Amino acid sequence: MKGIVPSFPQTPEGGSVVMARLIVKFKGSVVQEHLLDKPSIRIGRREGNDIRIDNLAVSGNHAKIEKIDGSYIIVDLKSTNGTFVNNKKIVQAKLQHLDEIMIGKHTLIFEDESQASRLQEAASQEVEAEPPRQQAVARSVGELMGKPAVLQFLEPSNQPEVVLQKKLVVIGRREDADVRLRGLFEPKVAAIIARKPAGYSLLPEEKAKLRLNGQAVVQRTDLKDGDIIEVGSVKLLFTTR
Repeated sequence: MKGIVPSFPQTPEGGSVVMARLIVKFKGSVVQEHLLDKPSIRIGRREGNDIRIDNLAVSGNHAKIEKIDGSYIIVDLKSTNGTFVNNKKIVQAKLQHLDEIMIGKHTLIFEDESQASRLQEAASQEVEAEPPRQQAVARSVGELMGKPAVLQFLEPSNQPEVVLQKKLVVIGRREDADVRLRGLFEPKVAAIIARKPAGYSLLPEEKAKLRLNGQAVVQRTDLKDGDIIEVGSVKLLFTTR
């Protein structure tokens, strides 16, 4: 499991298997990348660990990650310097998409794209479950959304605007995202904009650092004309024109 894993494994039909992974960083640089392709992954300094980190700040057998009922649990193995998740020392913790694990001087980024996929599924269900009362309110918003809203790039300013014609517009790093984020550590799905008869809603991914008009967004929020969305190095203006 040493070194960089070039891509996700493929199904027999050629589709990508959704599999969690760890990106190992040292002093800001990526040094390893590992798919969590076993029920139990051991991390430590000694030979024989699935993820070997050769640094004196790391114990010989430092921690392990167990997959239990579809969730990933990290367990500290009585290490000398401890295991931290999002700067909090843990004995055991359930990992969430984009959690940062500190082991010695190394940072391990946990990615679970299945959690991001569940966000998109939830957004789709929300569109289908739009209450009739909210649908009635929509008549004052562009005649039942007959005219779609637009996302204009403020930063970088040289990008074409995105017309929000689809029911679900994805903002993220993945290749089919409607608004692409270019950074290596940007989430594949940072947020979804759901188009409903009553208007548009912004649904953030749980660990994405998303801001709306300068404020952090942690739950579904209705969008209004003139709102500014920020994620990573991208700043967007939401406008109904």
